[in-house]
Amino acid sequence: MSELGFSTISFRHRSLPEALAAISRLGITGIDLGGLPDVCEHYPTDRGGDIAEIVETIRDFRVDVWALNVDPGPLNDPELDRETLASRGAELAAHAAQLGADLIVPCGAPSRSPFVDETADLARTAGGLRLLSSVTSEHGVRLLVEAPHHHRFCHSADRVRALLGMVSPEVAGVVYDVSHVVAGGIDEAEFAAEFADRIEHVHLRDAVAGDINRSIGRGSADFTGVIGALHEHGYTGRYVLELETHDVAEHSRETVAGESRDTISALLRA
Repeated sequence: MSELGFSTISFRHRSLPEALAAISRLGITGIDLGGLPDVCEHYPTDRGGDIAEIVETIRDFRVDVWALNVDPGPLNDPELDRETLASRGAELAAHAAQLGADLIVPCGAPSRSPFVDETADLARTAGGLRLLSSVTSEHGVRLLVEAPHHHRFCHSADRVRALLGMVSPEVAGVVYDVSHVVAGGIDEAEFAAEFADRIEHVHLRDAVAGDINRSIGRGSADFTGVIGALHEHGYTGRYVLELETHDVAEHSRETVAGESRDTISALLRA
């Protein structure tokens, strides 16, 4: 299905050509490209790298890059100054533009604890998103923020509500990752309905409370409810299987990924 894609993070232990070969064998032509330190480095996380080889590899496999999933730095950290963030953002946006992709960034540092206090950190995160948006828009790139994120500062529904109250839809859209919502004990269908007008991209992975790394069908996520709620509220965007899962052996990963593709495809057709 044209609206169903794969994140290369699903095959993060493989080289980019190997990951793209697996995704192509699964019959998928739309991808998110992962570039997150210590998670997936299919996009160079050292920043400043020449991505000509990446562009050529993607062209060889005839896939479309829907989004570049990266981390420009902890947006709520007072030590991340505006000049550094703007410089990093400009580089990431230029690369996203080369790839024809949106730019996905996380919602703060990989810690739930604030650097200053919750109010100050939320305001700083919102300010960072506004700065990044001004930079990415110069390159014709749409900025998306993944919120909530179970392991980041904006991990709860309340913090997401507060953040989006300070960040207009013109500044950034929302990436809704079902696994982060479920792991946080938030009702996934209700959350989808509440934020449907802000959600522009969906990541699919299963989860249980406290654990985001389950394969589709091996957790407690109500994908039928989520897809139904989004459809009911007019969502026509993309769904991306981001199967960074810890419950399958590497040699079985492609088979299980195919089962996940089939499960979600059937729900989307329904």
